[in-house]
Amino acid sequence: MAEKALKRIDWLLVAFIVPIILAGLVTMKSFSFLETTGNFFEKQVIWVLVSLAVFFIFSYIDFRFLKRTDVLVFLLLLMSFALLTLIVLGNIFNENKSWFNFGFFSFQPVDMMKLVLVLVLAKYFSRRHVEIRNIKHIFISGFYAFVPFVLVLLQPDFGSAMIIIFIWLGMVLVSGISKLHLFLVFASGALIFVSLWFFAFAH
Repeated sequence: MAEKALKRIDWLLVAFIVPIILAGLVTMKSFSFLETTGNFFEKQVIWVLVSLAVFFIFSYIDFRFLKRTDVLVFLLLLMSFALLTLIVLGNIFNENKSWFNFGFFSFQPVDMMKLVLVLVLAKYFSRRHVEIRNIKHIFISGFYAFVPFVLVLLQPDFGSAMIIIFIWLGMVLVSGISKLHLFLVFASGALIFVSLWFFAFAH
């Protein structure tokens, strides 16, 4: 089993990651002489070790179970619930409720939601490649992105909300959906946004 796990590791990716990690550690170490920087180098070393351990542990997991619809629906609902809970119980940082703070560990649910959204949209488009040019798939797939978009926007975290939209847009563009239909949807959305900006938000 260990041999299979080692074979599944992308060693080329590891080869590119290691120099970046080392460069980051060198940078943190160069700042260590400043009293105001704290112990960033030590923290960086700890997180690098934790990340590498998680990376190799995950190499033993067969992630093909993520193809299952019930698993993806569960993950989407779970992360949506986490984002909803964050609005109520999250810690305020830079005027945003984007993080769960557990003292020794902070967690930003939107990062996991981005990954889940990619998986959900990939599953959706892969099962409908025959009729993908139907305009209804723009709206259905858009709904999957709209829910987390609104939840993140309410934090408010405009940057992460826009990343969610761009993830959806990128998946749509490579799915084979009619570009004319996509243009009409975006033109309508832009018209509505401009109208709201000048006639609703301005007052």
